[in-house]
Amino acid sequence: MAKLVRAWPALPYMALGALLASVYIASSGTAWLSDSEINGGNLSVLTVTMSLSAGGLMLLSTFAVPRVRSWLERPTACLWAGAVSSLGALIVILIGPYYLTPMLPYPVIRSLFFIGGILFGVGLGAIALRCGQLYGALPPRQVILYVAYSQFVVGASFFIVLGSPAWAPVPGGPSLAGMASFVLLPLAAGILASFSRHIEQPTPTLVRDHSRRSLPKSFWKLLAVVFVFSCIVSSVYASTVAVSSIETTLSGSRLVMLARMLLALVLAVVAVGIEGDRLNFGKLYSVVMVASVALVACLPLVTVLHTVLAQVVPLSSVVFELFLWCILAFIVFQRRTSAVIVFGYGYGAYQLGNGIGWLFGAQLLGTLFGAVGEAFAYMIMALIVLACAFLIFSEREFDRLFVPGEEGAPSLDELLMRDLAAESEGPAREDEPVRKGRFGLAIEALAADYQLSPRETDVLRCLAMGYNSSTTASKLSISWNTVRTHTRNVYGKLGVHSQQELIAMVDDVTAAEG
Repeated sequence: MAKLVRAWPALPYMALGALLASVYIASSGTAWLSDSEINGGNLSVLTVTMSLSAGGLMLLSTFAVPRVRSWLERPTACLWAGAVSSLGALIVILIGPYYLTPMLPYPVIRSLFFIGGILFGVGLGAIALRCGQLYGALPPRQVILYVAYSQFVVGASFFIVLGSPAWAPVPGGPSLAGMASFVLLPLAAGILASFSRHIEQPTPTLVRDHSRRSLPKSFWKLLAVVFVFSCIVSSVYASTVAVSSIETTLSGSRLVMLARMLLALVLAVVAVGIEGDRLNFGKLYSVVMVASVALVACLPLVTVLHTVLAQVVPLSSVVFELFLWCILAFIVFQRRTSAVIVFGYGYGAYQLGNGIGWLFGAQLLGTLFGAVGEAFAYMIMALIVLACAFLIFSEREFDRLFVPGEEGAPSLDELLMRDLAAESEGPAREDEPVRKGRFGLAIEALAADYQLSPRETDVLRCLAMGYNSSTTASKLSISWNTVRTHTRNVYGKLGVHSQQELIAMVDDVTAAEG
């Protein structure tokens, strides 16, 4: 296994792909539903149970960080977690309508169904924490690339299940290939995560702070947005699944998976082909939230396409989930804080919101539509998401989230400027120089040629990246007036009169560095 990991360093990180594939196959009903299902009732129950169990475990882990961290670092911990999750999936299969349901009373079957869902979610929650530790040890560009790889694993797993022979051990029941994938994928996720013991750079050496005090206020605002967003998006989707046929739900799952593959391709291109100075995750956050608001708000405005559009709603949740995973990994890496705390709160809040949203959408949203009207209810939900995106956690709060926590620590922009060639050699130590891209070399050349001070150089870098004075002040943790003073000095020394002229000058020097 050590030789295999050395030959393919990305292998342990593909545990995230197997984890997400397990969740998607479970929540889409692709592998375990039989032909006796007439709606998404059982699908909703399993998704709610699974999400609440995973989210609850991750949130509870934040109250025993040292113990959880030491347990996750044991070689067999993820194997046990995968086995528990696979056992839960096996229970769900065995109590199907063509297996144990005719032999056992309904209360027993119902109890076993809940137990299976809880075991399934608890095991996946533990693996998610271990994946958070692994991804939190990676530089940002490597995180983006491996998240893209993981999406290809999800897509390959999903379409292999769809393309496998439809032969079922019992006529009318789920196919053998589908049942095997449903049961074995969580175990595969645990096995892949256990390969992390062969990684040359272990995660614990990177962690400096295991306390919540290392996290800024912006992080807790982010949690509120994550919870509300996942609640609303999942409730909209669950309300549609509850009244739609299984065929409609499965068709929507295939459409979302195709879009997911395109998203993975985009992520891979971003990680490999886009320079760090052009990667603005704050802008991306705003785009994702605005697109989600527009999608939810437009649902009541259509009639024939209503069901189809509602099936596409999970795509916004997928985009947000991958975006969230990257952001949480960035926080762990930049601040050298505990992945158990960051992912326990961050991804735990997402899973908890997803479970509560499904429960609300399947049980109560229809009643709300009847009481206040469907259009009004959708509009209220869209306004709530909009308020979260631009009032509670705005793009400015996003920038504050990555203000360096200590003197000399790199910002997110500086970390994104590191190329993959440098990152593939492992995380840089504090006593090692950081390899800079053409943009960074251009900034240094201008600073040397025009004798800029260190703070003027920082302001030059922000101006060249298109930031205004307010954003620059937030990123550098200085006042707006100080930024304006440094800006005037930079303009005077460089002989430019506007930000556009400055950007053009930096672009010329950057091209010359190439």
